[in-house]
Amino acid sequence: MKNHRKKIRQPKLSPAQKEFIYAQPLSVQFRIIHIDADSGCAVYQHVLVDTAADDYPQILAVAKAYAQETNCWINPAMDQNSTWCARRKIYPGIKDNANPDLRTDKYGYIDVKSPRNKNNVVRNANSASAQGAIAVITDLTINEVLRHKMILQLTHKIFSEQNKNLLGDSNYIKDEVHWFVKGKLLKYNRSKKH
Repeated sequence: MKNHRKKIRQPKLSPAQKEFIYAQPLSVQFRIIHIDADSGCAVYQHVLVDTAADDYPQILAVAKAYAQETNCWINPAMDQNSTWCARRKIYPGIKDNANPDLRTDKYGYIDVKSPRNKNNVVRNANSASAQGAIAVITDLTINEVLRHKMILQLTHKIFSEQNKNLLGDSNYIKDEVHWFVKGKLLKYNRSKKH
């Protein structure tokens, strides 16, 4: 059954208005929207997050799953006009123009990817890695059931020696990839070479 929540678009803010918000202390910019009853960990959301965005339900579901073990922050999508200082404040240690969806205490930056079919999984994971984030692949929009064997095969392709760019460098540089399937987080590590 499809979620028919009413989408309420936030008013458009000028770059100067956004910069004013980014200049505030982080404790003012992020507010708690969820506390996990068992772990006590929280999901914090930036005041400029567009809750009417098409991918927001997936990002929120994944953030709540991470909160079962670690604090999690839902980041804003910063545009090209944002100053270097604002970017460094919201995304410390991340390269310019990257906008990973989440940051966690335990895993660092996470980018939520919800491909429509399994053929897009590796490309989506590579896109997350290019932003300096661990990919979390969800089953929330995919057109088929992701069974355990398929998840293992796709994870192997992400970590595979064949997943390289034209210079021979790995397209997926993180040592772990996460999946959010049937409401559960699954975490896989790159096998170590001996």
